[in-house]
Amino acid sequence: MAIEVEGIILKSFNYGEHHKIIKVLTENQGVIGVFVQNANKINTKKSALVQPLTCAHFNLKPSTNANSNLYYVYSGDVIDYYLNLKLDYENMTYFYFMIELILKGMSESEFSSYIYRMLKNFLEAADQGYSAYLLSLIFQLKLMPLIGIAPIMDCCAVCQSTEHIVTLSVRQGGLVCAKCYLPQEPIVVDASLIPIVRALYKVDIDHLPEIELEKELLLPIEQFLDAYYDSYAGLHLKTKKFIKEL
Repeated sequence: MAIEVEGIILKSFNYGEHHKIIKVLTENQGVIGVFVQNANKINTKKSALVQPLTCAHFNLKPSTNANSNLYYVYSGDVIDYYLNLKLDYENMTYFYFMIELILKGMSESEFSSYIYRMLKNFLEAADQGYSAYLLSLIFQLKLMPLIGIAPIMDCCAVCQSTEHIVTLSVRQGGLVCAKCYLPQEPIVVDASLIPIVRALYKVDIDHLPEIELEKELLLPIEQFLDAYYDSYAGLHLKTKKFIKEL
């Protein structure tokens, strides 16, 4: 039975000389694999349906092979190409990083509606000029609870005090007060940055704030996130290498 879905293309692979298999993030079914016949042929309309970071509407047929989870495209229409975003290599790199986080960190479709809405909103925002770097930090913060590695952000992770918070600790799993701080752990995110981290952690993904923050100010937050994900998520992300080279 045919189904209709809206999805964001995350990744594409060649299959034979003329065809492609794409990974598509959908609102209600998580990430699905889709076979697109003749997508590599010249002047075919289907070529638009295999471009990563493109939002499209698909008419799909499930595979008749009982051992295959693939769907097959018989028609589709692009909703948005996000062309302004794609003209900037740096912005694209941050979004490829988010894609890799989704593909490696999202094992179930339970949260697919939220992640889909977030990625779509962030693509639209970046296409209109919002900082892709800042969006990548927000994305990582928002993903933490969904993959089960949420830090304690409302009080000291050790004693639950809300007073004299001095840092955001990787080792202790969240905010830490002066009494519980372990001196052997270097302070990456100091007290002055904590209100910014908490604001980004709690930001409404449907109503992004109109703020401009210098990249230099946000670098300690990026460093914290790198260390935190390395410690708790166990994800080996190839795109991090390209981000470090930007």
